[in-house]
Amino acid sequence: MYVYCLSNVYSYHKIDNVNIVKNSHNSSETNSESTNISIPEDNKKEEAFASVRIPKININKNLYSVNSKNNTVDKNIQIIKESNMPDEVNGNFILAAHSGFSSIAYFHNLHKLEIGDEVFVNYLNNDYKYIISDKYDVLKTGKVSIKRDKNRSTITMITCEGEDRQLVIVGYLV
Repeated sequence: MYVYCLSNVYSYHKIDNVNIVKNSHNSSETNSESTNISIPEDNKKEEAFASVRIPKININKNLYSVNSKNNTVDKNIQIIKESNMPDEVNGNFILAAHSGFSSIAYFHNLHKLEIGDEVFVNYLNNDYKYIISDKYDVLKTGKVSIKRDKNRSTITMITCEGEDRQLVIVGYLV
């Protein structure tokens, strides 16, 4: 499995050997709630594959197929190729984007998310609601260990935090 390390606003490096670790704590269950998510007007030239909306940090962005030329951190929020899609039971939908201050720094405010915040994904005209349950940073070493409960459907969002840290945000489907 590969995850991309965002080294700065203008480039990224491939990370090998991502370790998926079962989370040692249990999150309380929350009733599922459906939310309609409209696909933003940006990049309408190519049909969007999905969209992500994070109300707390004002993100409402199209996502493109893993094989699309638009599925890159240099243009958008990237779906990592080895991700499971949101409709896969107990899968891990992994997104990466730049932080910083450029026009492509879509995860600039990702650090403001807290436990309990909501993330919405629309995929194949189905809505998925995730609740943030873990937030941690790791030393930027070329590897990111994603700590998650493999018995639950997950969203993981990754970005850089400063020069030498990676921020990892994990949420579970409700």
